[in-house]
Parts: sequence; structure tokens; C-alpha cells
Amino acid sequence: MPITFPTAGELLRGLSEAEAREFARLSTERRFPAGRTIFSKGDPADSLCILRDGFVRLVSISEQGAETILHLLKPDTIFGELLLSEDLRAFTAVAEADAVISFLPKAGFQKFLASSPNGSLNFIRLLSDRLVRVERTFAEFGHTWSYHRLARTLLRLAEDHGEKTPEGTVIGLRVTHEDLANLIGTTRETVTNQLGRFRRLGLLQKGRRLLLNEDRLRRFVQTGRVERRSS
Repeated sequence: MPITFPTAGELLRGLSEAEAREFARLSTERRFPAGRTIFSKGDPADSLCILRDGFVRLVSISEQGAETILHLLKPDTIFGELLLSEDLRAFTAVAEADAVISFLPKAGFQKFLASSPNGSLNFIRLLSDRLVRVERTFAEFGHTWSYHRLARTLLRLAEDHGEKTPEGTVIGLRVTHEDLANLIGTTRETVTNQLGRFRRLGLLQKGRRLLLNEDRLRRFVQTGRVERRSS
């Protein structure tokens, strides 16, 4: 299940107008076309990043060049937030679609935290919340079947990237079977088989984009069962 990342809104909650202006003043914006690398594993962890527009994927790249998707980020998400505890980037960030990103240099961010008690408390709270989610996610991976993790991941993608329609929730972000396999720690073949099963159960429809029945999918996650559809 994808781990929720903190947002800029959460970081700036409760700040005065002067504090918010100072935060904005310290930041610079850059645009990245789809497919462009924002930073690579091993690069200096020298700035906090805020995704203003577009989508970003965080990936781990093996020595053989194989890419594993770790997270798919939506607008307003903060990433690279471990810059105060790491000198080098642990992962690679790539623009999934054309993206606008604000960069706050490490020195500027430290200055902001030192001058803003509310900002410091917000940041500590966000990191603590993320740590809890990481621990719960790893615990879940050890105690659930792949189809259960897939269902939870689809619901998270619907929350982050879904668009409500009369037919169901459309996942606007293009996600391949291999992407889903990377996100839940299984094989592409397993995801393909499970998506086929979900389609037969009426939990989703497959086309150019995934179309989810969120209510049925959520009940399936909660109970492990799907009610019979009326004919």
C-alpha cells in the first residue's frame, strides 16, 4: 500500500502571513517535462521539494538498472523531507507528467524552522505521522495476501489520483500492471491475474484507464467478500 506523504498545506497550517511569505520567499520554482529526472539516488540532499503541479514517481534503481516504483506523488506533496537526516538522496525522483516543483534549500529550511515554532511542530508531526504509516504498511505487507494489498493500493490511487464519474472512479494516472506489482511487492503476473479476478467480481473495469467501483472495493477490503450483484 502506498505510504501517504506530507503536504505543503499541512506544513504551513497555523502559520502567520509573515511566516508563509518567508517560506515562499526562500523557495524557487522549476518546471520539469514528463520523464525528466528531478534528482537521482546519491545526489546531495540539499533541498526540500514541493510538487506544485503534475505527478512525480519515486523509484529505486538497482545496480543492473531495474526500476522499482516506490511512490506515486500528487500535487501539494512534500518530498525529499529527510534532508535534515541524510546527506545524499536515497531514491530517484522522476516527473511522471509535466511537473512544477518548488525547492527550498536546506539552509533556508533550517532557518525557517528555527524562526517558526508552528512550522517546526508541524514538521515534527508530519514526520511522526509518516513513520507510523511506514510501520503499519510494513506490518500489513507481512500479514495480508497480495490481492488484499492490491485492493488497498487501488483505493489509495483512487483517493490520490481518482476522478469521480457516474460509472465509477477513473484513475487518471497511467499505471501499468508492473507499476502495481512494484507498489505491493509482488509479480506482474500476479497483478494481472488479480485484476482479472477483480473485474469478474465487479470491483473494476479495465480499459485505457482503470475504472473502480470504490464502494464494492472498500467492502471487499473490509470483509474479504463481495455481495452478489442483482440480475
